[in-house]
Amino acid sequence: MRVAYNKFTRRFDFSAPQTFIPVLLACMVCWVVSYLYSVGYPVYGEVSATPLWYAICQALPGKEFTYIIGMVLMAGGAFLLHRANYVLVLIREKTMLPFLFYILFISTNPDFFPLKSTSVGVFCLILAIYQLFTSYHDPEAREKAYSAALLIGIGSLLWIHLLWFLPLFWLGMYNFRSLTPRTFMASLLGVATVYWFLLGWCVWQRDFTPFTIPFHTLFKMHLLATDGIVLVDWISIIAIAFLTIVASLNIVMHDTEDSLRSRQFLAFLIAMSVWAFSLYFLYEQVSEEFLETACVPASILIAHFFTVTRRRIVFWSFYATVVLLIATLFIRLWNFL
Repeated sequence: MRVAYNKFTRRFDFSAPQTFIPVLLACMVCWVVSYLYSVGYPVYGEVSATPLWYAICQALPGKEFTYIIGMVLMAGGAFLLHRANYVLVLIREKTMLPFLFYILFISTNPDFFPLKSTSVGVFCLILAIYQLFTSYHDPEAREKAYSAALLIGIGSLLWIHLLWFLPLFWLGMYNFRSLTPRTFMASLLGVATVYWFLLGWCVWQRDFTPFTIPFHTLFKMHLLATDGIVLVDWISIIAIAFLTIVASLNIVMHDTEDSLRSRQFLAFLIAMSVWAFSLYFLYEQVSEEFLETACVPASILIAHFFTVTRRRIVFWSFYATVVLLIATLFIRLWNFL
């Protein structure tokens, strides 16, 4: 563990190789153990799945290939979060923690193994967030509004509930002063482009179920039933939610320490985490999928907290979180066996 000193305080660098590499290796061990015990495999389409996801599930050639795709999508999403943080300066100090936390959250929840319909959807969502953030204070950002909505539309072909994040993006565009009648219409056109091609495919095949069935499940809400959930299944969720709340409060209470642009970006991520956790309780049939989307803003918000907060309790909280999430995974796997 590398310890850095300055004139006023002692600071621990959690993204130093001595910490980063062991945690990353522990996450890889989680994937290997899950592979050995076939957690989440075979992959199948649930009742709310789209026809495209059904087709992909049937086309997956084998267990090894499925786990490799899941790991690649996880690593790709983590890398995109790292690049977004580096380019847009979401955290005022350079750190690899957004990358590490995203991999940790995905690797320690057996509900995400090995491949879900949201695996590609979340990847598209991260790209859409980057497009949204780069439209900051640009009322002429029609191409970026179109691209962001297009990415959400593409992701919704695999997971239709991703469309619920489109209103959140409009709120973000409004707060970033890039929402105009033209950019709003561009975002609608982005989603319409995807479903225009889908409609053409349905007409050609003379089968409109790929167009109608997903939208039927989109508005079918059912509150999450908490009475049937085992306590150990809640531990990791509560830990991530608690850290997200603490990190959000820390950002709000010390907002003057970040630039105005960074504060607005972080405020959007706070709103996104609240939105994702709320939808988690509203859609019991796809609760795990919404929990995976919540890992995106939570990774950056929690990474911000552990990067800029310099207290001894923060040091121990970081390692306690890592141990808790990994231990919870193995307990759940033990119960699964």
